[in-house]
Amino acid sequence: MCVKIKCFTTHNFSKLQKLSLMANIPSEFIDQLLDRIDIIDVISPRVNLKKAGKDYQALCPFHTENTPSFTVSQNKQFYHCFGCGKHGSAIGFLMEFEGMEFIDSIETLAQSAGMEIPNQGQRNYNNQSKNLFQVVEHANRYFLNGFKNSEFAQEYIHNRGISKEVSALFQIGYAEDGWDGLLKRLQNHSQDELMKSGLIVQKDSGKIYDKFRGRIMFPIQDRRGRVIAFGGRAVLAEQKPKYLNSPETPLFHKGKELYGLNLARKHSNSKSIIVVEGYMDVIALHQAGFKNAVATLGTATSETHLITLLRSYEEIIFCFDGDNAGTEAAWKALQISLPVYRDDKSIRFLFLPAEHDPDTYVKEFGYDAFQKQLDEALTLSHFLLNKLKNNTDLNSIDGRAMFIEKSKAYVQKLPKGQFRQLLMEEVSKMTKTKVDFNIREKKANTKNVDQWTPIRKTIAILVNQPNLVLKLSENLAFNQLNLNGVKILTEIVDFCRRNPHISTAALLEHFREHKAYAHLSSLATVTLNLNSEQLLLELKDINIYFEKSIQKHRINELRNKQATNGLTTAEKTQLVELLSNQIK
Repeated sequence: MCVKIKCFTTHNFSKLQKLSLMANIPSEFIDQLLDRIDIIDVISPRVNLKKAGKDYQALCPFHTENTPSFTVSQNKQFYHCFGCGKHGSAIGFLMEFEGMEFIDSIETLAQSAGMEIPNQGQRNYNNQSKNLFQVVEHANRYFLNGFKNSEFAQEYIHNRGISKEVSALFQIGYAEDGWDGLLKRLQNHSQDELMKSGLIVQKDSGKIYDKFRGRIMFPIQDRRGRVIAFGGRAVLAEQKPKYLNSPETPLFHKGKELYGLNLARKHSNSKSIIVVEGYMDVIALHQAGFKNAVATLGTATSETHLITLLRSYEEIIFCFDGDNAGTEAAWKALQISLPVYRDDKSIRFLFLPAEHDPDTYVKEFGYDAFQKQLDEALTLSHFLLNKLKNNTDLNSIDGRAMFIEKSKAYVQKLPKGQFRQLLMEEVSKMTKTKVDFNIREKKANTKNVDQWTPIRKTIAILVNQPNLVLKLSENLAFNQLNLNGVKILTEIVDFCRRNPHISTAALLEHFREHKAYAHLSSLATVTLNLNSEQLLLELKDINIYFEKSIQKHRINELRNKQATNGLTTAEKTQLVELLSNQIK
């Protein structure tokens, strides 16, 4: 059997559609791959795992928390976070943590295991995705060539104080001031591909033309260094807008990508990352020696941006322009930061003089002056409390009450932990009032496993321990039962009988495209508080239940037939035997 992957059909991709980067890889190979590798070896270099009983635990890399709820089971070869619900196999972890596509995670794991992916016919990578990367890369070459041939563009970059070496590193290009230069150059690609790549636009009249014209071009790269989009800067006063970015495309999502992140990872070992607003800010800082700078892409800082950075860096320093707009952007970034803040991380805010941005400041005052600004950046708590204290008289009862109420809304956004507790204590100190912003959480209404139906319980047992399928009677004809879940149970039993020594992770990968995948994954996170002897007794009871249910179903069938058409001699004998067994 092979894993069959559908092709992309829209710009809004589901997790299942993203799997379509690969076609005919035999599921048997995926089973062997997951059997060959150890999920602990995959996750431990990326997450600080600690032994906790028979499993491993860590702070979840996918959401902010201060108490470990991320668990990795070496026995099941499966990870699960009890906080955010993320779970999966080693394949799923690489997809989620590294942002890999399905085929990339398979190839990465296969390489580490010394296995070669079988070439079953023509391996069909998702042609649309592959072609769009080619389209954007060819457009980048066109812009680089345009820059090379334009004295005007080169002079502009020179006047901005950017060296040839740094310009080449960031692959700065130039889009010629024409309506269809790119359109003509990329004739080997369809207009549909150019449109989906965000490189051309169409007027209401139907006329198609280049999106970027007469602009300095900044290619935007993903974490793997592949060009996925562009930012174009106006070079003439009459050009509007000043910056023009690629639209959302199948390759590019503004809320996820950060300009310069791939280069920051490659050229800097710093534990901190500087977040600025513009392309030129990143480039100027890099040239000045601050190679750990990134920029948001024409959008506010998102929670996804912060989670991405907090995975790799111990400290984030926001450095926005020193004007009112920069202060507002910093305040928005602070509010986005609160839900993802962690006790083991630091987020600070640098406010430059009003007439400067990072680009102009570092060029005018140099490395040491900018480093001094970084060292003096405000902590998140300082910025937050000072902002809330503005225009509030803490010497009055009214002012203190107002300050407490304003503080409460922000403190409650923080995850539980020491930082949240200390911030509450600081509010108490400032207002001379004991405050407690903790929300009393109601106990979750969890369903007792003992109350599950036998079918669900059987599925849960087999998902967690596939080898126990050997303890189920081979004579059980599940297809004779008209009960919810029988179909997927039958599929799981059949699969486990063929692969009795398969792991939980491999079993789930086999059912990844099944409509019941999410349900099966959730059952894999269930802790069956039963020892080996108790599990065998449970399965014995399940066998008896199914045998009686099948017998009852067959008795009803025979009685219905007896009432209408009558029974054959053999059927009468069978009915008597079934009724006798029922009495026993």
